[in-house]
Amino acid sequence: MAKKPGFRTLGDVVEWWLSRIEGDRTRSEKYRSTMASAMRVQVLPRLGKVMIAKLDRVVMDNKLVWPMQQAEMAPRTIQKAIQGLRQAFAMAEEMNRIAANPMASITFRNFYKGKLKPKPAALSRIDLRALVRHLVAVFNDDPAKGMLPLLMLAHGTRIGETLSARWSRVSLDERIWFISSADQKSSREHMLPLTPQVVGLLMRYREALPEQRLRSAFVFAVRGGNRLAETSAHKLIRGISGRAWTSHDLRKLMRDSLADIGIDYMVAERLINHSLGVTAETYLTKDDMARRRDALERWHARLDECGFANAHGQKVAVPALLQNNAAPELAGIAAVSSASMGGG
Repeated sequence: MAKKPGFRTLGDVVEWWLSRIEGDRTRSEKYRSTMASAMRVQVLPRLGKVMIAKLDRVVMDNKLVWPMQQAEMAPRTIQKAIQGLRQAFAMAEEMNRIAANPMASITFRNFYKGKLKPKPAALSRIDLRALVRHLVAVFNDDPAKGMLPLLMLAHGTRIGETLSARWSRVSLDERIWFISSADQKSSREHMLPLTPQVVGLLMRYREALPEQRLRSAFVFAVRGGNRLAETSAHKLIRGISGRAWTSHDLRKLMRDSLADIGIDYMVAERLINHSLGVTAETYLTKDDMARRRDALERWHARLDECGFANAHGQKVAVPALLQNNAAPELAGIAAVSSASMGGG
């Protein structure tokens, strides 16, 4: 079969693919930046000049995989590079840019047979008290800086979906935070109950925001009204943590801690928006929100024991280990009648 005109080298395919995904706002900022880095730092310098017709497993091993292994790079880093190549060539083939796809039969498992170990968490449950105190101190010093990690720890949300939060989707009447399917990795809508603690935190946060940012539709707005970029958010977290932990470590810590306070496995998984399969989710549908609210009330009570109350300013008399049929006793939450935290 005659080769399609235009693309001759692997570099031609990769650069074309990067130009497509870097302008594709339907893909997360993290995905775009991660793939761009993997391709430009690892792949193009090693394979960029290789002719498409010459690309096979031997070339991949000699020029990419083995050199990366010799440089003691993590298996997941190598996997990411190969995944990027497969996606680039698959798109080129689908768009009729190449006559044949040499990456169709090449996978990471051709070169690595071991079991990929999950990345160890940088935060454990014994770090919780010191972490909460640190985040509360950051928040009290600068609410605009400290709100993001506190909200993520409180709900176990991913950084992208947290940054996409809009004031119009934060309802105080219903005490619900709605996350649309377009704003998250799982591509399905998600509802999170708002506890009195988080309502108080949001109110303190809004009081500290300049008028210009209050007019933005986004909870985490920057000058001009747009939402905070994911790269900037990661930089913010690195500064707060001193590079000791990441935003994802907050999510892991929250999930791990739920078992300690007696939260059912399926409820905990739904709370962080993990899929449980059709049967399990059907079982949970009837009282799903009530279970999620109970779980968050327990979790935020645990955070209060660690000093969370010094950030949100509410007095919520709830023991850390509630019984399943117990209801928290509210000791002092400001009444708010508006349907949302703001317009937009």
